Amino acid sequence: MIPYYMVHASAHIALVHGLFIATTSLLATALFLVLSVTLRAEQHLYTLTLPLLLPCTGLSAALPLLWTSAIIPFLQGFLLLPLLLFPAALPVRTLQTGWSETAQELGANRLSRLRLFWWPLLQKPVALSIFLSLVFSIVQ
Repeated sequence: MIPYYMVHASAHIALVHGLFIATTSLLATALFLVLSVTLRAEQHLYTLTLPLLLPCTGLSAALPLLWTSAIIPFLQGFLLLPLLLFPAALPVRTLQTGWSETAQELGANRLSRLRLFWWPLLQKPVALSIFLSLVFSIVQ
């Protein structure tokens, strides 16, 4: 929202754009995380997000100053995706391959795996991603 104030946008527009940025970034992060787990590509999240982290975050912060369009908040939300996926990529990177098949053979269904394995593993990274999304939606 801060760059919107620099180009003399109203407070209402800056607030709406901040909400669009936060919503888009959180939904895209959740969708990408679920997609990577479904496709069994969660081991590659770290190597995918690390080189994109700083360039995408910097471009997201500078985008309102470089270009004016109605889709800027949505683009900023998508550009924050590497930043928000990075905290979740660290604990997921330590997982053993085949853990899902092992849990399934032991009788755990999807809800049990989500409740007993994924939620304790990703609880702190999800909270950090939500915090980062809110902070960057205010800063931008």
